[in-house]
Formats: sequence, structure tokens, C-alpha cells
Amino acid sequence: MSVSDHSALEAELARFCRLAEERYGEAMVGVTVGPRLVMGFVAIRDQADQVREIVRRHRPAAEVRLLTLSDRRPRIRVRPGAGPLEIWRRPRRGGGGDQPERATQLLPGDPPAEVVAFRGSSLLVKAPGEAMGWVDREAGSREAHAPGEKEPPLFKRADDPGLSWNSREVVEFALDQLGKPYVWGGTGWDGFDCSGLIWRAFLRRGVLLPKNSRRQRLVGARIPRGEMRRGDLVAAVSRGPRAASHVALAVSATEVVHACSETRTVRREPMIDFEQRYRVIGLRRLAGDTAGSR
Repeated sequence: MSVSDHSALEAELARFCRLAEERYGEAMVGVTVGPRLVMGFVAIRDQADQVREIVRRHRPAAEVRLLTLSDRRPRIRVRPGAGPLEIWRRPRRGGGGDQPERATQLLPGDPPAEVVAFRGSSLLVKAPGEAMGWVDREAGSREAHAPGEKEPPLFKRADDPGLSWNSREVVEFALDQLGKPYVWGGTGWDGFDCSGLIWRAFLRRGVLLPKNSRRQRLVGARIPRGEMRRGDLVAAVSRGPRAASHVALAVSATEVVHACSETRTVRREPMIDFEQRYRVIGLRRLAGDTAGSR
């Protein structure tokens, strides 16, 4: 295929996308052209047929992979080697945006997010861990799942039967992050927030937790305060007028590691110091710890 043919195909597909937006309002249409593959999202089957016809005229040998929103919700993931997929609480209006407006972020290898709805140039997605938010439809770090494409590794949820994980490995990962910055909505690219550190530590061991401190304090089983051990989740609220929700990971019966919003860093500290800033409201323990209390 010549450069001129490639450009003609891209130009006609771009016109098609613009017309689809004008006709269907918020209909989601996004198509990209690769060396041997044309792929993307469309809202209805008629649009998929039109895209295939455009490609056939310009490039008969090209493979076309399209996800039709009315038939199946598409999923998006982060390409290997790409930067993070930032997921925001509201559709972006240009620029980088404030940290508190970030719901979460996905990195290469994370489970995919599911597209739920669309609004103009933004997609509403449900991220792994149940966080909801918006991404730019043209974000360069995302990649569509096409039918028949190999799925990323599966992760078990906290309530799945036969859950198996190792508290020593989870805690070691969290401790390896000591000194990294506290970043609102962060899951490891540029730092962590409190739930992001816990979410990432368990995800690295194949366990998918909710990406929200209020939801994390509901996983597993409630345990008495005097029985805390390595790998337990420590649910808390900050002392002060806001009483913001917080979560930490037990290193032992007397220490925790957490992404601290007050000191703006991931830190390890004795419970006696932790409780100077936070009021502990409960402890939770996941089943299936192969390391036990050793």
C-alpha cells in the first residue's frame, strides 16, 4: 500500500468519524490504521459495515477488527512500554488536571478497564477494582481488545473460592516502595495513594482488590484488634475535621506500611505512631494466606 493510499484511507475514515459524531451525537467512533490492521470502536453495526466498506475500497487485504458497543462492551488496556492510563473523576477539558480529580491509573499488565459510556471525546470506564472515571478517547496508551485476541492474565478477587496468596510477598512489595511520594489516585507510576499502594501490592500477587479505601475495609473477614498480623488491612480515618478514609497494611502485630497523605510519602511506622494521625476503625484479613503468621 502506497503512502498516498494510506493517507486516503485515513482521511476517509476521519471524515466518516466526524459525520458519525454529527449524526449520532455522542456515538462512540474511533478507528486507527496500522500497517496490516484497522481496528477501533463503533457504536452500532451499521457503522461497522460502513468502516469495512471504506477499508475494502482502499485496502482489500487489510484485516478489520471492530468492537460494536451495542453488541459488546469494549475493554481497554495499557500497551506494553506505554505510560499510565490516567482515569479522571470527570471528563477532561484539556491540560493535565489536578491530582484530586484523578480516580486511578492503569499500568502495562494491569487487567483491562471496561468502557461503560461515552461523551464527546471522553469514555466512561469501569477500571479493575471497581473505580469509575473518564479517559480521553484518543489516549495513546490504550489498546482495544478484539474478539479472539489473547486476554491478559486473570486475577482472583478477595472473595473468590480457593484464593491463594502470600502475605510475606505482599508486604515485601509494599516495603520496597518506602520513600516514594504520596500521589492522589496513584497506583505506582509516579507514586501511590493509600488504597493504590494496597491495590498494587496485592495485584502483583494475583489478587484484585477494590481500588478505594472505603471498599477495601470491607474485604475479607473482620478480626479483633489484638490478633493483627502481617498482611492484614488496617482501616482508619484521619484525626481532624475531615476524618478522611485511610487504609494501611500490617507489617507485623505492631507495625504498618502505608502511603501517608500527611507526610506525603510511603512510610513504615509503629502502630503507636500511626495512631497519632489516624483512628483505627477495623482490621480485615483475606483468606488463603499461604505464609500464615510465620
